[in-house]
Amino acid sequence: MKNISDDRCAKIVQILIQETQPITSEQLANKLTVSNRTVRNDLEKVESYLSEIGGVTLNKKPRVGIWLDATEESKQMILSDLRRGSVYVEPYSALERQRFIIKKLMQTDELLTMQMLADELFVSRVTVHKDLDGVEQWLKKYDLKLLRKQNYGIEIVGKENDWRKAATALLIEFRKTGSKSIEETEEIYHRLNPDDLVHIKELIPDMGFKEIEEILVKAEKKMTYPISDEAFVALLIHIAISLERIKSGKDIKMPTKQLSGLKNYSEFQVATWVAGELEKVLGIKMPVSEIGYITLHFLGAKILGPSEKVSDSDEIVNTIEPDIVELTKEIILLVQNILGVDFSNDHALFTGLALHLRTTVRRLKYGLSLRNPLLSEIKDKFPSIFGASWATSILFEKKFGIRITEEEIGYLTIHIGAALERMKSPARAIVVCSSGIGTSQLVVSRLEKRVRNLEIVAVSSVHDVEKYSKDDYDFIISTIPFNFPGKPVLYADVFITDENIKTINRYISNFKSKAKIFDVNEDNSEKKLFDKDFIFNKIKFENKDEIIRYMGKKLLEAGFVEKGFIDSALKREKLTSTAVGIGVAIPHGETKYVKKPLIACAVLQKPVDWSGCKVEIVFLLALDFETGSQTRKFFKKFYSLLDDERILENLKRAEDREEILNYLNLEAID
Repeated sequence: MKNISDDRCAKIVQILIQETQPITSEQLANKLTVSNRTVRNDLEKVESYLSEIGGVTLNKKPRVGIWLDATEESKQMILSDLRRGSVYVEPYSALERQRFIIKKLMQTDELLTMQMLADELFVSRVTVHKDLDGVEQWLKKYDLKLLRKQNYGIEIVGKENDWRKAATALLIEFRKTGSKSIEETEEIYHRLNPDDLVHIKELIPDMGFKEIEEILVKAEKKMTYPISDEAFVALLIHIAISLERIKSGKDIKMPTKQLSGLKNYSEFQVATWVAGELEKVLGIKMPVSEIGYITLHFLGAKILGPSEKVSDSDEIVNTIEPDIVELTKEIILLVQNILGVDFSNDHALFTGLALHLRTTVRRLKYGLSLRNPLLSEIKDKFPSIFGASWATSILFEKKFGIRITEEEIGYLTIHIGAALERMKSPARAIVVCSSGIGTSQLVVSRLEKRVRNLEIVAVSSVHDVEKYSKDDYDFIISTIPFNFPGKPVLYADVFITDENIKTINRYISNFKSKAKIFDVNEDNSEKKLFDKDFIFNKIKFENKDEIIRYMGKKLLEAGFVEKGFIDSALKREKLTSTAVGIGVAIPHGETKYVKKPLIACAVLQKPVDWSGCKVEIVFLLALDFETGSQTRKFFKKFYSLLDDERILENLKRAEDREEILNYLNLEAID
């Protein structure tokens, strides 16, 4: 028998055998997440394959569809070949099967049987039964239940809001893993790339994605700030899911008080306009609660930067809520404490971070998810900065009662990493001179020749300095004595003396140096954060929950924590992973369960999977996150550990707990 070497063609054969009614090429394309053109090309190969099998005919009829005329014997023979592997079908992993099952359950209101799923996946009912256990665990994260009715079927049950959160999360997972068979798209999208379109169609095949995108592009122009592509796609996904559910009579309700508060935002007016345009184009009316949820997405959208209307950093900060400005100050102070650098003159960091945090807090408050496509790379390339950024989680919890996710920590890492990179770049100055163009060029020429690490961004008069954005320069060099609010002014002679050069170089050196913010002789009267009895070497566990339970139980038995500590640490892990990269994780429970501060450390016999990361070293933190003294002490030294691979390797190679404790006390953390 002729073999089908193309797995997609084999899947087409399988679908045609299972279908009892004609199926269109568009429906096939949606099932396979490819274009219509690709399906048409594949059908030629399928037809060639089937022509060699007796009793099978491939029928294609315009405006009707595609179907097989085949005897039951021929169908069974082909299916047997598929199961034996005579026709190659790419095997699914357990995770892929689970995602496939979730997708199938979400695509239909009908109950599915295990046999139906087994047939589609080419596996046994026993395998499907095991896969359903994984599906059940995944659904629990979104407060949904998998209802299994014996001899009847399987379905997902839960609240509509939770269903939508799960659907969005599933699409995000599809986008993270990429596509195995993405082909050319037959339509051109401005902000929605072909990969994203394919993955959205995995769950919602029949929706006007192009029309939705065009409406959102227009809506963005009504906003004060342009939004990122990630936020744009997240909003499009939300709207597509909402429209599909409204069509099925399953709209969502928003609490009256919350909705009333949202109506005060200008974003609500934009969301109302979007709903009106969607109704005009797609004929689907969106209830006011749905408009409220679109508003939340606009409020929580990650922005690209300020619009052209707002260019000065002070003007931008004045538009931001005072509590967000205060959070920004506290985060910068905490991070510079840990990293040992001075960010006080970095206006770009303050402005950019404040703008980012404004939407971050909104997302976290309202449970909106934002995918960070760079998260893995951030962990791998900037582990120490990522680890330092984790310390900011205490500020979010203390100030707003919200827990930050690792996706958001990744974005904070980018802001802080950019600030550190700026410290390596030349200092930027404006030269102020009032003696004419010839004199100013002489000043610039001498400065460029004699001062290293200096970039002169402009030459200005005293009156014109205020025209330049403070984000574009670091200080002013002036031949005229004057004061300028918000920026240091260094006086220099027209002919630039040796003393002028020394003053400028000294300023640049201080400005760029990574000077320690705190006295190196810190108070060592505090109790040591590590204890030999809570160092565990070469222990073996199967998963992260086992590790947290084991280490937490030891702390509980010794009286360092109270009963709820372990459960609070496990709950935190379900919300967001505490793996910080390069094989390290820092799980921690709630402060209210900590009686005496201590950190337990485990070096594992073999790495375990920690939400997709391989982890070998675990620090279980029992710290007082409210006062922050021990926490600051830990994270400050923890940054040094993550920045030194030698220390990590020494910990992994250590023979006993005494050796590990010595490394932690002398070199790394205490």
